[in-house]
Amino acid sequence: MLPLLRWLFVVLGGSLVGVGLALHGQVALARHMREEVDRTFVLWRALGQATFAFQGGETRMALAMKEVPDEALRESDRAAWVLVAVGGLITLTGPLLRGRRGKAKVGKSPDPARRLRG
Repeated sequence: MLPLLRWLFVVLGGSLVGVGLALHGQVALARHMREEVDRTFVLWRALGQATFAFQGGETRMALAMKEVPDEALRESDRAAWVLVAVGGLITLTGPLLRGRRGKAKVGKSPDPARRLRG
């Protein structure tokens, strides 16, 4: 039972770390897209907004990322780091789980002094 529990802790922690890193990557990509839109000439930006339906997928995504508030990106980044930290702790906890050291046999006293007396 204990090896299964260890395996579950490692898998759960690893998946939390992976989800946190994926979310962190998405936030970094959103920030990069926002910077690219900010660096674009004002007239091209206005033209892109006006012809949004005719733009390609990358341009649409960049223009949509510009509308995401800074608070949402900050909270998503914080959530990503919390997922990575908690997942790392759970992953490290898995191998540290230990069973009972010495298993007492049925009918025998674990105290050696009692064995000598009786």
